[in-house]
Amino acid sequence: MPTVICLDVSLSMSRQIGGRTLLEYAVASLSPPSGFLANLSSLCSLEPISLVTYSSEATVQHSFIKDIAEIKSTLDLLEVEDKTDYPALLRTIATECAKWSLTLPCQVVIITDKVPSCPTSPDFPTGCSLSLVSLTPQDESHKSAQEFFNILGMTGKLYPGPVTNQESVDRIFETILLDNYSRFDADIYFGHQSTAVSLFPRPDVTFLGKLAKQDAPKSFPTTMKIHGFLPITHLHSPPYLSRHLVLSSGFKSPTKQTSKVPDLRVLLNDVLRAQDTVAIIEIGMGWFATLSSFLPKSERNAKKSNLVLATIAPGTIPWLGNLNFLALKRLVTTEKQNNLPYRESYPKSYDNRSDGAIMVWGRASTLKQNVLKVVRYAKRLPDKSSAMFMKELNKVRRTILYYGYTEMMGVLCELLEREKTQTNTEVIDNCLAQLRTESDPTKLIKC
Repeated sequence: MPTVICLDVSLSMSRQIGGRTLLEYAVASLSPPSGFLANLSSLCSLEPISLVTYSSEATVQHSFIKDIAEIKSTLDLLEVEDKTDYPALLRTIATECAKWSLTLPCQVVIITDKVPSCPTSPDFPTGCSLSLVSLTPQDESHKSAQEFFNILGMTGKLYPGPVTNQESVDRIFETILLDNYSRFDADIYFGHQSTAVSLFPRPDVTFLGKLAKQDAPKSFPTTMKIHGFLPITHLHSPPYLSRHLVLSSGFKSPTKQTSKVPDLRVLLNDVLRAQDTVAIIEIGMGWFATLSSFLPKSERNAKKSNLVLATIAPGTIPWLGNLNFLALKRLVTTEKQNNLPYRESYPKSYDNRSDGAIMVWGRASTLKQNVLKVVRYAKRLPDKSSAMFMKELNKVRRTILYYGYTEMMGVLCELLEREKTQTNTEVIDNCLAQLRTESDPTKLIKC
């Protein structure tokens, strides 16, 4: 998951303990080659990191980058500023976290010298979790920290001092790594074969329950069995709650040589990609997940792909019914197979491309091209292109009326006015009169 590191650079961080300031302790524990950032990069090489410094105002020094050397260079130049403004910090955190989708929660690490206090809080995306590092000589009150988490509406944990030396600060960040960034190891079974895998990012059942607004399993299973396979066309496009890369974690037995033992993960990846299918896995309490082969758009021409596990909440694939009752293909009649997935017999109200009733103006460039096409035909009037002119003019007019884009009708009339010549004045004047008076999109205007 993306990580937002917030470092307090207010005047109180200049307090000295053991001959060094609290800010120096924090920077030393964060900086590579042996600090929090280096360990985070080694554990989660795909982890984007955002660095925010705050005092009377919050400043985003780096927004979700993977270059820890660049972050280190910024940390080395930090200096103590003035008082702390926590509302400004919280607004900045909310803005940073909102850059990611709802299915990818952010991990927020706030480093300060005391438990923050704030009467109100901005809206944070669902699933964000907070690690609050308090660099104080004595343990802070867990009660005040819990009140702060409740105000934010986030799950969080307090990591208090006491800070006596550099080693004590390093231990705090080691605990954060263990709690939030450790690997989630599991076994995938298919028949008599199995493979040990690691999921990235780590699944969070609390986040899944909040996102689906229903009860989720108490814990994510470490043993996952494949119940069957489905064509991608039958699964269609369900609302996934979270996606996780399925990485190889090696075999648990140290006596086995992984290079000589077949890997079920590699087999599944190749088969699912070649057959355009997904594997169905039950994760408990009616919740399911799919295994599929995924290839990013930037690498569509490459042969390498990734195995991805995506979680699905109960009842989100109604056209397949209850996934607990999925059966073998040979047990289902051909007629029922042809009806999967269920499709409506009536056309979608927003999809008129099949019969060409209206144009699709999803981009400004498309609208410009269609209007300029009408203007080009108007310049050639009254020759053989008059039929094409009327055809394109009626299509643009019908689309404008369907979309309720009345201002565009006036712009179209102005453009046609400019194209009038001695030979085409009569035709264009006749069309302009109908464009300005006729509001029924089903009627065609005639020259």
